[in-house]
Amino acid sequence: MTADPGRAPAVDEQPAPLAAGDLHADWCPVCKAWTVLAGMTLLLTAAGVSQVGTFSWCEVCDDLAFQTDPGGRP
Repeated sequence: MTADPGRAPAVDEQPAPLAAGDLHADWCPVCKAWTVLAGMTLLLTAAGVSQVGTFSWCEVCDDLAFQTDPGGRP
């Protein structure tokens, strides 16, 4: 079904937004520092909020600029 450009999309046509919950710092076992941002991935819908998973990201180990730097770790 194609959307009419003059009509606002119905609620069920819009993707459900994701949000982060319970954000906290955590320990990275690879670089041995408190450099991880961790939390829950929440799905927000008209029916309520559901936890769909967790995430973690290390500002050192997961930084693509650092990984592609010739002097950085692989």
